[in-house]
Amino acid sequence: MPIVAIALVLGSLLHPAFPTLRSVAAAPPAASGPASYEMATGVFGASETDEPASGPSERWVAPHVETSLWSEAGPRAEEIGVAHLWAPLQVLGEAKDGRLPVGDPSDGRQGWVLAADVGPVDPVLAGGADVPPISRPIAWSGPARVTMHTCAKLGGCGPTASGLRPGPGMVAVDPAVVPLGSTVWIRGLGTFLAADTGSLVRGAHLDVFGPSYQEAIAWGVQERAVLVFAPR
Repeated sequence: MPIVAIALVLGSLLHPAFPTLRSVAAAPPAASGPASYEMATGVFGASETDEPASGPSERWVAPHVETSLWSEAGPRAEEIGVAHLWAPLQVLGEAKDGRLPVGDPSDGRQGWVLAADVGPVDPVLAGGADVPPISRPIAWSGPARVTMHTCAKLGGCGPTASGLRPGPGMVAVDPAVVPLGSTVWIRGLGTFLAADTGSLVRGAHLDVFGPSYQEAIAWGVQERAVLVFAPR
């Protein structure tokens, strides 16, 4: 069986007639209703608008690999944290000894990153397909397998685990990794609402609600960089 066909079968099995599992997340599910649905943003929804616009003199970068945050630029530098993949960082000065001083708006940390590990980003694009939301605490980040499902050919969809009607801008998750109600950014797709679960969605695996059956077939199974922002 071709790989794409196998991926489609897998994606379809994730939601047979869309039965859902009880959430085991510590965080509470998103409240049902239009306000929760409107959190879903990106390619399959509206763009997020609560991020600050950058000033004319501000510079922003984002790591293109998971990289360390250092206490200073010199040889005595100590590792003080991690700069998350693709998460925007504000540049605070000029590079020194191959490191760049930055501030992380998601948690207020300041430090130095290897200049070779970051590249410029435009914060005006925050919340879209290429730049995640800014100034939101990051609950989880890493690569994840991404599949796609749709209600077509399934005889319709039942309610999601969060009680919302399935639709564009939603993604099924393993609530042990991604709490229901979280905002999930997927590089190349944008931001989504973690609204559902699935019997085969386990670990670092996301199942996106796709716009059409044909696109779900074409998508198959892909690995993408993911940032998860805890429910507000």
